[in-house]
Amino acid sequence: MFDWLFEGPTVYVALAALAAFLLVLWWQKRKRWCLIGVAVVVGLLGLYAILDRAVETDRKQIVRKVNEMAAAVNAHNLDAAFVNISDQFRSHDGKSKKQLRAAGQMYLDQKIVERVDVWDIAIEGKPSREKGEVHVRFSVKVHGSQEFFTDCEALFTFEPEHGWQLKGFRLVKPQTTEDWPWQI
Repeated sequence: MFDWLFEGPTVYVALAALAAFLLVLWWQKRKRWCLIGVAVVVGLLGLYAILDRAVETDRKQIVRKVNEMAAAVNAHNLDAAFVNISDQFRSHDGKSKKQLRAAGQMYLDQKIVERVDVWDIAIEGKPSREKGEVHVRFSVKVHGSQEFFTDCEALFTFEPEHGWQLKGFRLVKPQTTEDWPWQI
């Protein structure tokens, strides 16, 4: 409902600007209330930072889950990665969650994939639990015997018992919509 409060730097910028304004005002007028105002605004900034950390919006949850999956792959712990994958998963070429797990294990065992880096996680629109699905795009660099860079177009679905989970994805050539020849 109030996700906008915790999305982006808007509140931080507004409070910092107010603190700066009060400091300039104090410098010019040397009034004690200006310094008290600065202290109150700095306190509000600290309180907001705590709230910002405590509140996980849908957008933050999706970003966290993408990063958790990458970290789990890097730790070669596919069980941890697959906690964030829906049981209704289907890959671009039709693989189920179980088939994806088997392929992932083979890639790790054969050292085709040793580590992945993800960045530029972009979520299309506002995630809506009512709508139930959201498209996410991010960049991936795969390190291993076959190193390559690709973009991933992923579909996340909201499942009340698990939150946002990966339902499907396809790998595309960077900054295009053209399929990458190497699909999982």
